[in-house]
Amino acid sequence: VNDSLEFRLYTDHWTLDLFWTYREEDHRWCGYLAQRAKYRRTLPLLEELCSCDLFGHRFSIPCSPTNYLDGEYGKDKWKTPLKKDYVWTNINYHSVWNDISWMYAVRFYTSKGKLRTDKFAIDSISEHFNYSLTSIPSFLNVIPNEPVILPPLKTNLVYHSLLLEKMSHKKQRNE
Repeated sequence: VNDSLEFRLYTDHWTLDLFWTYREEDHRWCGYLAQRAKYRRTLPLLEELCSCDLFGHRFSIPCSPTNYLDGEYGKDKWKTPLKKDYVWTNINYHSVWNDISWMYAVRFYTSKGKLRTDKFAIDSISEHFNYSLTSIPSFLNVIPNEPVILPPLKTNLVYHSLLLEKMSHKKQRNE
């Protein structure tokens, strides 16, 4: 199930994350990934969009951007930069990727749409998959339910997430 789509653009100077949102009855949510854990960030439905001009380019934005930002970050918290240990107010643990789905959770592509096979991709995928890789595995280009041969694990897989732990500590402090 594609319930955690994220498109990440890298340059030498910045990273831009685009998230897909999924609508439910009275809200939207987007998937968020931390280690092997899946989280869902809840977002309010936008009743209407307004048009704005930014440096000669037209964009659609929420007609009440401060209400939207308060819902996303917490009341007035968007006015100051986020701290490194910030925990989202609108995030909930959802599930853990199973072994087969996890292999398809992260992919890296070039600007021309080709699967990346360079050192950056190999190191990143090794870290995400917890595998000792020397090249991009061919199983990343097969259909998900076909049998695959897995490389050796670097260490035992751990399903614990630091984000989940932070959320738990924050909840305990607030009680």
